[in-house]
Amino acid sequence: MFKKIVKRIELWYSNRNWASKRKYLIKKGAVIGEGTRLNCKVQAFGTEPYLITCGNDCLFAGGVSFITHDGGIKVLNTLNKFNGRRMSKLAQIKIGNNVYIGQNAMIMPGVEIGDNVVIGAGAIVTHNIPDNVVAVGIPATVKKSIDEYYEATVNKKLFCFEGHSAEEKERILTEAKKKGVI
Repeated sequence: MFKKIVKRIELWYSNRNWASKRKYLIKKGAVIGEGTRLNCKVQAFGTEPYLITCGNDCLFAGGVSFITHDGGIKVLNTLNKFNGRRMSKLAQIKIGNNVYIGQNAMIMPGVEIGDNVVIGAGAIVTHNIPDNVVAVGIPATVKKSIDEYYEATVNKKLFCFEGHSAEEKERILTEAKKKGVI
């Protein structure tokens, strides 16, 4: 009972901010690059965080899940397909540099994601994703290059909030909303 309470306190404490999440996961064996921000909880890295490698300058939205094991092997174990031995099927996950993974996306076992990649919200990534692309959907498929994404984005309503407080950002967006800009 005491160990469970300590574990819950440790998880709560580790989920306070990006730095504490990064420190906790590195302590558990994950490789988390410099400048990588984790809006997801540390629990997103599952029970085998030591099988996950993330590059520099990544951003993972809330609800992202990294799944390093195939739970379906339970059925094969129950059917005694391994001569009475209980087997597990696990694989590493590798994330490159400058990768954004959207809200509630799932990264499945054995996947490698290249550098400069956007993974859309809700995507389920079941296979490797090359460098410099945007991938979305179930299963995730490459929809465009990062350069095509830039071209499609540059003419949209973009805002720069660098150096602004949350209150200033809210004021700017509220005014833009009133003017019908957004």
